[in-house]
Amino acid sequence: MTNKELIQKIYLEDGIRDSETLEKYFHQDIVLEWTSSDGDLVLHKNDIIKISKELFSNYSASYIDITHLIEQDNQVVIRYNHKVATIENPDEIMLIAKFIVIWEFENGKIIKGYQISQPL
Repeated sequence: MTNKELIQKIYLEDGIRDSETLEKYFHQDIVLEWTSSDGDLVLHKNDIIKISKELFSNYSASYIDITHLIEQDNQVVIRYNHKVATIENPDEIMLIAKFIVIWEFENGKIIKGYQISQPL
């Protein structure tokens, strides 16, 4: 599986809400630099896993619409819209944010990420 295929699999199979998937594909020393509405964040593996678990707990469903997916050397860029259904209203799908992420790989694991998000 190529790095691009791996990223596509993670996002399309709800892997961003699955801590076991992230444990499997994230390098132990992963760092995610995230420019968000809360400012600039630097997250490590445990931080990312915690957010993944919160997403799983807070939403009954999660959908990723990938608009761009580009691979070059050891990097994959993904641009996507994140849609969810809340536990209180599982029949209504709403767009919560737009994302662009650059993922870097080392020895088949994701080692670094640069993410920008825009909430709606």
